[in-house]
This record gives sequence, structure tokens and C-alpha cells, in this order.
Amino acid sequence: MARVEERFKTLRYFVDGYYNQSIDDDEFDDRIRDFRDYEPECLVNALRRELADLRTVIAQADRETFKKVEVFLHDNRLRYIEFEDGQAFIERVLCILDETSS
Repeated sequence: MARVEERFKTLRYFVDGYYNQSIDDDEFDDRIRDFRDYEPECLVNALRRELADLRTVIAQADRETFKKVEVFLHDNRLRYIEFEDGQAFIERVLCILDETSS
């Protein structure tokens, strides 16, 4: 299996550019829509695939891999996705990505 850095590089790009834990839910939803509407479709689809992969990691209770993802996403940044909140984060992002653009 590919290293975490390769498996989740689009997720890292999304987290770096669009996710900030200090913003409220509505603002985060708007940021997800910005990603969906302004990034190339191939990047949006890559994020969908990576979130599905991360969903599998959580479903398998693979805390070791998830911890590697956490470290990769947090490396020199102030953004976290914790195991306990991972599923809710994934579902929120996927739900907004799958909305029809207005």
C-alpha cells in the first residue's frame, strides 16, 4: 500500500487551504463549496477517493494508520483531524462536495 504521504496528498492540500478549526460550521461549508467549485474536477474527485480511503481506515479502527495521517496533516500546521471526529469530518465534506453547485 502507498505511503500516507501519497495516499492523502489531496486531503493535505484541502486541509492546508480550506480547513481551519477556528471557523464556524457555516463558514467551513462555504470553504468546502469553494474547493468544489473552483478547484479542478480531478482534484475534487481525488479528495473524494482519499476521504473514502480514510473512511475505511476509521471503519477498520486502524488507529496506527490514522495517527500517521494526523501527523502528516498536522506537520508544521495548526490543523488537526482526530480519530473520534474523523467520520463526522469525512461525511460533512463528502456531503457538501456531492451537493449540486448553485
